[in-house]
Amino acid sequence: MLKNKKSKIIALTCFLTIQAVLFVLVQATKGEINDAVSFAVVVLSAAFMLLCFERSKNYVLMQIGLVCTIFADLFLVVIDPMIQLPAMFFFSGTQICYFLRIYFATEGKKEKLIHLILRASLIIAVQITTVVVLKEKTDALSLVSMFYYTNLVLNVIFALIHFKKMPLFAIGLVLFLLCDTIIGLDIMAESYITGKALETFNSVLTGLNWAWVFYAPSQALLGISLLKLKNKRKSPTMSGFFLHIKNEMLVGTGVLDCPKCCVQGIKMYEIKSIYVDI
Repeated sequence: MLKNKKSKIIALTCFLTIQAVLFVLVQATKGEINDAVSFAVVVLSAAFMLLCFERSKNYVLMQIGLVCTIFADLFLVVIDPMIQLPAMFFFSGTQICYFLRIYFATEGKKEKLIHLILRASLIIAVQITTVVVLKEKTDALSLVSMFYYTNLVLNVIFALIHFKKMPLFAIGLVLFLLCDTIIGLDIMAESYITGKALETFNSVLTGLNWAWVFYAPSQALLGISLLKLKNKRKSPTMSGFFLHIKNEMLVGTGVLDCPKCCVQGIKMYEIKSIYVDI
C-alpha cells in the first residue's frame, strides 16, 4: 500500500491519465470494445482505492461500495443480455455503504437520529407510492430500483451538507445522480414521449454517451475521495518535550520555544527557575 507523498502523487497522476484515456475511448468506441472499456473505468477506480488503502471505516466502506459497483456493472455492461435485478441489488449495496460513510461523518447523536428517521421515512414513503402508482405492475425490480434511487438522492443531499469534509465524494455522487437521471429520462422517452418531442430529445442526446459523460468521472472521484497527500504529523512525546525544556528553556521570558517538537508559545509557571506546564 502507498504510504509516502511522492508515491501517492505518481499513482494519482497515472490513475487520472488512464481514466482520461478511458473516458475518450468510451465515447469513441462501440460494441464489445466499448463494454470492456466502460467496465475498466469502474475496476480501475476500485483498484486505485485498494492501492491507497488504509485501516479505517471509510476505506472499508468505500472499497465495498466500489466492489458492489463492479458487480452491478458486470450485470449491466458485460453480460449480454443485461440482468437488471441483481445489478440494482448491488447498486443498492453501494449506496448503503456510501450512506454509512456519511452517517459516521455526522457529528452529534441528535443529527444522526434525524438522519436515520428522515431516510427511513422517505424510503418507506417512496416504496408505498411505487406500489400505489404501479399497482399490479409492481415487481421486485421497481421496488429495488426506487430503494436505490431514493438512497442515492439522499446521499447526494447529505454529502453536500458535509461538503467541506468530503468535497470529492460529494461531487462524485452528484455526477452519479446525473448519470442515473439521464438513463431514467432515456427510458421515459422510449415509453412516454412520441412525435417531435421524441425527435428533439434524441437529437439532444445524439453524439455523446451522456450517461458515461457523468458516470466515468463520478467513479474516478469516488476512487480518490479518501486520498490524503499530506503525511500526518506525529505529536511530540513527553520525553522529547521535557528534553527540550532542559535544553532550550528560556528562563524569565514566560515562553518555551521548542520548534523541533512543534510546541511553541506554551505558557509556563516558574518555580525555582524550573518551568512546569499549567
